[in-house]
Amino acid sequence: MKKKFCLLFLLFIACMVSGAAWGSGEENFIDMSDDLPRDEGTGWKYDNGVYTITGPEHVIVTGSNGGSGRRIEVAAGAKVGITLNDVSITFPPFTHEYSPLLLNPGAELTLTLTLLEKNTLKAGNNSAGIQAPGEKDGTPGTTLTINGTGSLTATGGGNGAGIGGGYGGAGGNITIESGKVTATGGSFGAGIGGGNSGAGGNITIESGTVVANGVSSGAGIGGGNGGAGGTITIEGGDVTATSNSNGAGIGGGGSGAGGTIIIKDGTVTATGGAGGGAGIGGGFNSSGGNITINGGTVTANGGGNSGTGIGGGYNGGGGNITINGGTVTANGGSTGGAGIGGGYNATNGGTLAMNGNGVVYASRVRITTTRYTQGILFTGVPGFPTGTVYGNVTLAEDLEISAGQKLTVPKGARLTILNEVKLTNEGEIDNEGTITNYGMIENKRKITNNGRIYSEPENIKNIGGGEYDGNDPIWPPPPDTPEPSGSDGCNTGAGMAGTGALAAVLLLCAAAIRGRKR
Repeated sequence: MKKKFCLLFLLFIACMVSGAAWGSGEENFIDMSDDLPRDEGTGWKYDNGVYTITGPEHVIVTGSNGGSGRRIEVAAGAKVGITLNDVSITFPPFTHEYSPLLLNPGAELTLTLTLLEKNTLKAGNNSAGIQAPGEKDGTPGTTLTINGTGSLTATGGGNGAGIGGGYGGAGGNITIESGKVTATGGSFGAGIGGGNSGAGGNITIESGTVVANGVSSGAGIGGGNGGAGGTITIEGGDVTATSNSNGAGIGGGGSGAGGTIIIKDGTVTATGGAGGGAGIGGGFNSSGGNITINGGTVTANGGGNSGTGIGGGYNGGGGNITINGGTVTANGGSTGGAGIGGGYNATNGGTLAMNGNGVVYASRVRITTTRYTQGILFTGVPGFPTGTVYGNVTLAEDLEISAGQKLTVPKGARLTILNEVKLTNEGEIDNEGTITNYGMIENKRKITNNGRIYSEPENIKNIGGGEYDGNDPIWPPPPDTPEPSGSDGCNTGAGMAGTGALAAVLLLCAAAIRGRKR
């Protein structure tokens, strides 16, 4: 009870201090609703409707421009920080060609969103909601970092990105560390990335909740119409990216290649535009680029009838696709789109390599060159795919074989189920290779074992009429059994990893305390 009281008290004090700082006329404070702005303050200057942030002091902004045309720019070459606290800066469509927040060449901005507050930035024609352009014709590019716990809605004007480049401009170096960010491009602009005819730039999402919508051939995240995807890295968070026309969900705009796309973790849902954009990869008539998925839960849906889930847009080659981990679901368009590979009508399906413990579901694979070293690949109509284990695969998370599905472990392949991990079978498992079970197998339909299954008998449960045919399980596994791939060799299981790390920290702390007592 005392701890809860102390936490609430500290939160109250923090709020009081923040409120006092923001409400006491601090020199670094800007109120966009002020009809008679001062000429300057600490870290900023005002002239002819423009607040120019010069730094190095952090500046706090609040209020609405109320249609007055007042806006914010970051001075060229300046390295500054701005906190948005319930800010609204908007321009009516097809009027002023202004961005609510513009970074001039070489500027670096860290933008912080305050707790529980909503911020809205809406650009005029040819501009981005937050205009953070990349290098162009020798002019230095810009760097934008967004963090905090509040929310931001950024909308581009016609031809502009929600966040990134204006008309003809690529996105700069854009990083989202945290917060809730919704970015929508204007016509032909990406949600996050390039404006019309602009590439995506360098985009990194570390965490937070991000919703990015490309409009009229702009990608959700990546290139504007005609622009390549740039370099896109997703390290975590909850990311939803959609194009409504010819662009990819993540990757190239309409007629733009996918660029370089790396997904390391997080929950990612990407949907291509109805004109044939890939979920992840190329826009209409363009190749997939270089796509690597190392982890996370990834769902990629090809747009319209002909879009590819992961790979090329309509008529575009598949590119180079590598899946090293995670759970990946790739669905092609309703008639001709592949789940993974080249776009409908493409002559080059590209390359698909599987080199880890990934579990992949693809409605169809249209690939020219395959390198299936390690992983599980299900192919076929969603809900009824057939899966194959390649190489030595370790399940570190629960897996369900649903009714109508079949998983085959061929000769020479191995499937290892870690401690505290469950394999649930409601379809069929056909084992010709080796299954080593340190966790639990719940069999609700049929397992046929013509290979070897190493498991304690009580860790294979036949439930509700489940059938087990073939060779009996054996325990323990032989001494030369390979260590589970992707584990530390201790076979403790993914569920135990956090517990083991915590125990190690506690032991170190205890040792330090004992040392002090001596």
